[in-house]
Amino acid sequence: MRGLRNERNRHRRLVLIEGMVGAGKSTTAEHLARWLIERGDDARAFHEFADDHPIRTETTDRLRGVTAAADPGAYDVSQWSQLAARCLSGRQLLILESAFLQNSVLPAFAADAPMETVKSLFAQIEARIAPADPLLIYLRPIDISAAVARVHAERGEPWSSRNLAAVASFAWSRARGLSGQRAVVEFYRAWEQVVDELFAASTSTHLLLRDPQLDWAATLQHIFRSVR
Repeated sequence: MRGLRNERNRHRRLVLIEGMVGAGKSTTAEHLARWLIERGDDARAFHEFADDHPIRTETTDRLRGVTAAADPGAYDVSQWSQLAARCLSGRQLLILESAFLQNSVLPAFAADAPMETVKSLFAQIEARIAPADPLLIYLRPIDISAAVARVHAERGEPWSSRNLAAVASFAWSRARGLSGQRAVVEFYRAWEQVVDELFAASTSTHLLLRDPQLDWAATLQHIFRSVR
């Protein structure tokens, strides 16, 4: 965690919740929104597949089975500037899960793009949302192998087979001859190292929380203190 600015936190209007698949992003976003609303704040959590989600990504469209956008600028990073402007002009605190790292930056890593490309994309988005003073929350499992096995067991078929096939199809996995559950584990192990590098250079306030499902009360209290 770097540089919590407590005075500015009182006016925070944007929270981004990230983490590998099954890390608890949706649950965390829902709990946070509920807590804020119960305390009289205007807040909304956007599930990554919400029809009115303020950020559109190619990854989300593909997962939803939506055909490629006719507008070539549909996925442009400029929409992050529009998000920041929305946060600054309104009183509602927006909580987005998966939009930044998982669905906007990670795809470049999955495509086996050079690290400088991945870092540049992260920096471009971060610069555009900086005026909104976002809080970036990252949920990380202590044991990635166990986390992958758990989420596959919990979600079962057909999700499990689809996830294995999707990760095996990544250029990153093909370049390393990886498939099956091993590909998923090794992919996320490598990605977590990238996240550390991105956070080391990040200028945003951020929290890195491990295995939130082991103690939801403690995890949420930590987040609540940072938001308000």
